[in-house]
Amino acid sequence: MSTDLTLPRPVSPPHVVRLELDTFSVVDRPALASWFGQLFTDLLAPLCPASVAELVSVARDYRPSDTTPWGPPGYARLLLSSGDFTLPSWTAALSDLPSFLRVQLVQLDSQGLPLVDGGWCAEVLLKDDPAFPHQIVVTASRSLFGGWISHAVQQDWLSMFRSGASLVRASGGWITLDRVGVRTAHEVAVGAGLDESLFMAAELARGPHWATLLGPRQVAALGGVQQVCASAPCHSVSDLGGGRLLLQLTEHLDEVPAEALEALTVFLKPVLH
Repeated sequence: MSTDLTLPRPVSPPHVVRLELDTFSVVDRPALASWFGQLFTDLLAPLCPASVAELVSVARDYRPSDTTPWGPPGYARLLLSSGDFTLPSWTAALSDLPSFLRVQLVQLDSQGLPLVDGGWCAEVLLKDDPAFPHQIVVTASRSLFGGWISHAVQQDWLSMFRSGASLVRASGGWITLDRVGVRTAHEVAVGAGLDESLFMAAELARGPHWATLLGPRQVAALGGVQQVCASAPCHSVSDLGGGRLLLQLTEHLDEVPAEALEALTVFLKPVLH
């Protein structure tokens, strides 16, 4: 009997570092493959046991079921055990499958099963429907960082976030400590559904976060680049070009006072659900 390697939803464990980028732009797949390979090497590999290195399988011809109702065929999962994650394998997964594509990189436990709780997961979801953004999602259990996420590691995640946002011309995105799963804490609080949020992702931010990427339409709705840079209640504001701004709320990811988050929420109110 074959082993069921499907993941329960949501894939996020109760307390994870979560990075997401959403874009409505046409994605340059070779460039995305290269960026994702760097993301794995720089962000995820350091969190793995030393033996994690081999590409075990690329599962193709995915079919939805009651437990994995994720859409039509066009699904590849790259499962890591022991050996090397190779950029050619990832590039092939992106290029060989249809225009609807979900590629997921999943850390395995010692038994070869997806390590959902306490592990990490990264995925790219590309879709035909222009009304929905393409999504890039990376989650890693906070416990993997040994209870403390160093400033250097936080800067590594921010650096990959910036380069990815520019690469895919993102309409929005964030990095946060997440307890809620595929919807953001703001969406859960206001009762906004995931489909509704994705439809509106270019116009409305999906919540205030430690790192919040504002797309061009959101920046324009808040008064423009100069206005946001001058007035956002944040530790720093970075201009990524193309009308995109990255708001870093506080210096440290795991030190976000409630009052700081509330101030950012008020500032972003014109572009929130």
